[in-house]
Amino acid sequence: MRNIKIPKSEDGSRFDRCLRRLLGYINQSVLEKYLRLGLILLDNKKTKSSVKVKSDQVIFYSDEINFEKKITKENWDQDTTKYYRKLYNKILINETKEYIAINKPSGLAVQGGTSQKYHIDGMIRYLYKDSNSAKLVHRIDKDTSGLLLVAKDQQSAIKFSNYFKQRKIIKTYLAIVSPCPSTEMGIIDLPIYKGGIRDRKKMIVNHDKGKKAITEYKVLDKVSSRIALLALYPKTGRTHQLRVHLEYINTPIVGDKKYTGSLNVYPTAHRLLEHDSISQIKWGHEGIKNLQLHAYSIRMPSNNVIEAEVSEDFKKNLKFLGLQLPRNINKIFT
Repeated sequence: MRNIKIPKSEDGSRFDRCLRRLLGYINQSVLEKYLRLGLILLDNKKTKSSVKVKSDQVIFYSDEINFEKKITKENWDQDTTKYYRKLYNKILINETKEYIAINKPSGLAVQGGTSQKYHIDGMIRYLYKDSNSAKLVHRIDKDTSGLLLVAKDQQSAIKFSNYFKQRKIIKTYLAIVSPCPSTEMGIIDLPIYKGGIRDRKKMIVNHDKGKKAITEYKVLDKVSSRIALLALYPKTGRTHQLRVHLEYINTPIVGDKKYTGSLNVYPTAHRLLEHDSISQIKWGHEGIKNLQLHAYSIRMPSNNVIEAEVSEDFKKNLKFLGLQLPRNINKIFT
């Protein structure tokens, strides 16, 4: 049997992920088999793949196990290199020893896909070519703009992931919605479930099958009952949570093509108080370019606050509508 000591950087990692980072790739089903047979041990004892390891523990493994150590290097062409370098310089907010904070533009995907040439995960791989430790510790939708936190090493990733899970980090979002909510502030506590069929699947409120989802909101400004600027605090991190919750209470986010609420709530023909037309904001979900949802800030347990400035598109819409963005938004939720 060979052995390897677990470094400090892997403290708190799952055993299976730690194994792959230290020794190389191994198929999960094969790994589970080796663990059952005792061909891979932790401190000379059988263990499960999901166990959290500690630094200075020792992994023992059979000489006959072939870990795939071939690293696939990505070939960054000149255009991709130029794009990611320019993107990073444009969206970087702050960098510390533990993380980088970035302000993602609307329309840029976080993860890659068949139709996504550029994405945030790609940018991270470009920036950290010699390390697989840097990782996003939370995600936002492609059409949502705003703050993302990238941990620079495994220890930081575990630390911040735990902060999010334990609700020690307060995330504040901004959204332009129509119509206004029926109350100035409130808590939406509705379980969310992925429903529908094939390509029509979407997240929905389902009291029988859904997972717990809680959103706190506060109206920051409004124009009569037609349109409002909201501050949102998702206390849980379900897929599309804010969009689903706001649709359910019939105050959908402007520009949301998927969670539209009741159709034609306030169509283009209607006029807002002191505004001749709402056409400049491209009213009606079929013509709106951007989802008016922005991940504005994160408040750490230390009370350190990181903010991501709203986009020019968001600012123009606020100005046109006469909505004011107040100060001290980060003190709204506790």
